[in-house]
Amino acid sequence: MSQFDMGKKIFFLYPPIDFAKKTLRKLYEEGYEIYKIHNTEKLKPLLTSFPDALLFINTDYRNEDFNLNDFINNDLKDLSLVNLKVFAFFQQSVTFSDMFQDYVSLDQNDEELFSQLKDLLKDQECHGKREYVRFGSYREILCRFPFQCENQKLEGALHDISPKAISFSCESDLEPFIDKNVSDLELSVGAYRIKVSGILSQKREFEGKPLYIARFISQEYEEVLFNFIFTSLEKKMDEFIQNL
Repeated sequence: MSQFDMGKKIFFLYPPIDFAKKTLRKLYEEGYEIYKIHNTEKLKPLLTSFPDALLFINTDYRNEDFNLNDFINNDLKDLSLVNLKVFAFFQQSVTFSDMFQDYVSLDQNDEELFSQLKDLLKDQECHGKREYVRFGSYREILCRFPFQCENQKLEGALHDISPKAISFSCESDLEPFIDKNVSDLELSVGAYRIKVSGILSQKREFEGKPLYIARFISQEYEEVLFNFIFTSLEKKMDEFIQNL
């Protein structure tokens, strides 16, 4: 999905809504690439596509999803999933299995739960080399967007975005504007639209073409950017699963 070293993909099967909003969102903001899965229909081919991923299974659902026991007892033993790390989490009913690396109880306060999961993900070396999860890649164009620099109206092509910066290309030569403010960047992916400003901080070369980095100048954008990236990654993963 991206050539950036974003670390390992982490899937939570049937995460409770409150747990997802609080704990999983906080882990995502720590730089972990987390996805919520709500059925087992295409779970095996999904995990085969990401063989070094981590999977957390909510064992409270073993009586609600009749395929879950079969998945745990049979599919997880497939050689194609030999490198997959599997963990159980639960609120009421834990299912024990030789396939589980460890167990996480949701019956603890938010800070204890977050700390346990963060330590577990750190031990599994799930974090990528970058501080934050990013969306996009140098080889794809997420959207084209208008922006202004030194009172000039320009157009860029967005390639990737993090809560701190974007990389983009532009038909115009922007080297004279390095270290200058860029404003009114109107970014959109699907139905999600935001307007941000920043500083044009770098020019790089990628496959013989100039690539520019604009860093956001205010933390006021962080919350909306986290939402933008999180929503975009989930949408792209949903599309990937539908096409399996």
